[in-house]
Amino acid sequence: MKRKRSMFSVLGAILLVVSVSAFAAYQKKRNEPVYLDNHVFQRYQNYWGVWINFKTERKTLEEKVAELGSDWEDVIALNALSEKEKNAPKRFLFLPYGAEYAESLEKQGQFREAIESQIDQFIWPVLPNSRTKITSRIGRRWNSLHTGVDIAIPRESIVLAAADGVVEIAGRSGDYGNTVKIYHNEMNHFHTVYGHNTEVLVKAGDIVKKGQIIAFSGNTGKSTGPHVHFEVRYHNVYLNPENFLSPFEEGLNTSAVSVAKN
Repeated sequence: MKRKRSMFSVLGAILLVVSVSAFAAYQKKRNEPVYLDNHVFQRYQNYWGVWINFKTERKTLEEKVAELGSDWEDVIALNALSEKEKNAPKRFLFLPYGAEYAESLEKQGQFREAIESQIDQFIWPVLPNSRTKITSRIGRRWNSLHTGVDIAIPRESIVLAAADGVVEIAGRSGDYGNTVKIYHNEMNHFHTVYGHNTEVLVKAGDIVKKGQIIAFSGNTGKSTGPHVHFEVRYHNVYLNPENFLSPFEEGLNTSAVSVAKN
């Protein structure tokens, strides 16, 4: 009898170890590194580089391409540049970094940031700091329904995609001002919306990654100050974004990551 009990105990211990290992493997599968864009390292269509506003940039496009080591043909293709714009562009353009320039930035202590995030979890669309705060939550406001979360943030701060998806709307959209709407097929068909941006950097049909810059924040549309209006929708039903996010007050625990480790 004791021998049988001993065998059952051993078997139970083995099953426990196997179960724990399987759970750990499952958890590992469900977590992925998320590379967060910042004001130095940004991405677009699998390229690392930076968005530059040529409305205010003093250098010519040709000079910036040479400075950043960008490939001229990539610049033309990524931005759908017309012949006229090649000489004097008047909008935001994405310039991919050459390898040497990216390395020089890292030698100066400039890196990307990375966090761990579950595959089926959204991230906050801004990088929390001392100047960001939630100013309005979902619910009744001024005798109407406020459909998302308002995050006060300085104008022209970067706005990040909360999850992988496909851009459905990119541009002016009524009271939302300059807006991005993303469809998240792999996350049970949710949509996220990012309103009141000063500039939208993506276009309808673009595939975006979690943590990718999609806009610069602003005060367009029906807005009383610079902020990001963030919504989560399911079949056009407005849900509380904070139910899908880590507490805002905790911010993000990030680590520096080299471009070479992409």
